[in-house]
Amino acid sequence: METTGGNILSRLGEKTVGWLILGLLVFLGIAIYRMPAETKSYIWNCIWRSAGWVAIAVAVPWSSKLFIRRVMDVGANWAGLVLVASLTAVDIIAGVLLMTGWPSGFWPWAATIVALGVAATYNYLVTEYLADMAD
Repeated sequence: METTGGNILSRLGEKTVGWLILGLLVFLGIAIYRMPAETKSYIWNCIWRSAGWVAIAVAVPWSSKLFIRRVMDVGANWAGLVLVASLTAVDIIAGVLLMTGWPSGFWPWAATIVALGVAATYNYLVTEYLADMAD
């Protein structure tokens, strides 16, 4: 989008980045077109399974809204810890059920551990938010 006024270098940079992204998308399209059918199928399976896991990991902690009041009535930190740990365990179980095999190599394991860390942090933040709203 062109703006009035402004630096010519910024407009030139925007156009350059836009053309670079377009070139990369064309290159990616050609690369996908030339892949064997098995590889394309594997990539789509990974995308759909990952998207399914993300949807489950996002939705599961909101279910604690149904019983957050009871957890708060206990009034102990261990109850909150058990809640967050159980939500993370559900994320792990969903991930294991959606995987077709165990990750092989360092980077797939690192990505799995980072994803579980992000999911656990999200679980904690959602339960904290729900606890604040329940007060």
